Amino acid sequence: MAKHTLWAASLLFLLLAVAMGSAQASSRSSFVFFEGTQYPLPVVFIQGETPGPTVMVQGGIQGDEPTGFLAAQILTESRVLKGNLIVVPRANVPSIHVHQRAVNVDMNRRFDRDYNQFYEDRLARAVRFLLSQSSALIHLHEGSGFYDPVYVSPLRNPSRWGQSVIIDANTHDRLDLAQLVNAALSEINAAVKEQDYQFKLFNTRTFESDSRYAQEMRKSLTFYALTNLNIPAMAVEVSKNIGALGWKVKHQVYATSVLLKHCGVDIVSPAVDEREVQRLHERDCRPKINGKPLGGNAPMALMPGGTLKVDPGTFGKTDDHGQVVAVFASDRQGVNLVDSPRMALESFKELETRVDGRKVSSTSVRFAGAMPPPLPAGPPVFVCWLNGKPVQVKQGESLRAVAGDQLVIEGVLGSKWKEVLNFKGYTARPHDNDGQDMGWEIILDPESFIDKYRQSGNTPETARYQVARETRGARPSFFYVDIEPRRVQTLKLVDAKGQTFSVHWASGGEILLPPGEYAVAETASNGPQSRILPLAGNRPLKPGEKFRVEPGKSLLFSLRQATTFAALGTMTLVPKAAPPKAATPKA
Repeated sequence: MAKHTLWAASLLFLLLAVAMGSAQASSRSSFVFFEGTQYPLPVVFIQGETPGPTVMVQGGIQGDEPTGFLAAQILTESRVLKGNLIVVPRANVPSIHVHQRAVNVDMNRRFDRDYNQFYEDRLARAVRFLLSQSSALIHLHEGSGFYDPVYVSPLRNPSRWGQSVIIDANTHDRLDLAQLVNAALSEINAAVKEQDYQFKLFNTRTFESDSRYAQEMRKSLTFYALTNLNIPAMAVEVSKNIGALGWKVKHQVYATSVLLKHCGVDIVSPAVDEREVQRLHERDCRPKINGKPLGGNAPMALMPGGTLKVDPGTFGKTDDHGQVVAVFASDRQGVNLVDSPRMALESFKELETRVDGRKVSSTSVRFAGAMPPPLPAGPPVFVCWLNGKPVQVKQGESLRAVAGDQLVIEGVLGSKWKEVLNFKGYTARPHDNDGQDMGWEIILDPESFIDKYRQSGNTPETARYQVARETRGARPSFFYVDIEPRRVQTLKLVDAKGQTFSVHWASGGEILLPPGEYAVAETASNGPQSRILPLAGNRPLKPGEKFRVEPGKSLLFSLRQATTFAALGTMTLVPKAAPPKAATPKA
């Protein structure tokens, strides 16, 4: 009997060793779409230890719902035992900065088609791309009151959203969403001690014409996932009327982990300390302007005409908690100086610092010298930032740019007026259109501008737009912005040995390559390389990041506009077969 027990134990040890050997270590990588713009989109990819489905978790699509983006951020640190995770913690950073549901439009109502007007539409385009790689979606929200299928009180009734798991239909095609969620809810609510705070299933009946939610919810991300991709999609809503932020984050993290398990992804989420969540959310921040810290009692001295350079300090791009920092000048509320250059051509009164939309300091400003800087002789000179670099354009001249370039109209040199500079065809603030486009980030995409303002440029393909000076009391003047289509010319790849492969870029074509590891050395076009995003398969590539061409397996390689996520074409990387070895003659 002892021999049989020993043999069984040895066999079990051997099977465990084989299983452990076949399992891979969980790996985590991150990428920021639209980096260098006002609307960066950070994403974390976690490959599990054993194979399984890929599920996407997203928070922060509406900036006044902090629980969702805090819970999603914590989930980026999960250990994934089975399957894979795509986590988008803060899907709509500009709305988080101002702590509002929407800036231009509600981003969660931009998924019924491919819109192309506002920054929210570019974010939605990238989110749809990420979701296409997923087999389920869990969307994290924070709603008012407490959902209940029957009317109990003004705060607890069928019109409220909080403490619910929302689905668009009980069943769709072969998906039984109600069964999936109800099975998870019994486990989720076992951990909710407060009876009034337990989660309930909320079916919005989005497909049904008599549903009060149909018109709006048919534009949402969950409905897009369900109807276009035919994958389970659900939203976890905690209540805004629960004051304890740590409690809400802890239970939303747990609810998400349970739903992930029922979708086939097993994770070990980080332990959530409720007090620590609150403490981290209330952290102070002391960014620097030109090396001087903000937030003190003394006014900040700035040089007239000088460039403002912001260092977010400990809340930089590598912050473990993912918190986003904004510094707003009082005359340009909503324009984040952390992600946008600014030249002090006009005076303003103060600088405000925010962390995840929470105001942490306000610093008054004084200018150390006469404002404005001296006026140059001759016609008006306009100052702009093109892809982060300052350029000057004289009255009547043209500024050459390429589709996807980033433009900020800074002002007029030496002007004593409060300038109004109107980019004809573009609207900076759709809800308060006063014609003022100065200071706002403009992504130069002719397809998103009002077509009637488009003029003919120097070539048939060039789109020309006028920037008009509409300043009260000042002499009218203008300049042009000429936008050429972006044309990719060559793609240069470098292998592990440093050998370079340069090919003519022809969308739809093939590139023969020996199997192995490669990195993108250059994407040459008629514009800056930083505005082109390469992707190997579905994987976006950082500068210098390596990817593999496997033997016998072709790889789709694509290029997109880095600022709009618009497609620039694809080519297929085809592994080149190794030449046959010469036969060795027999003796």
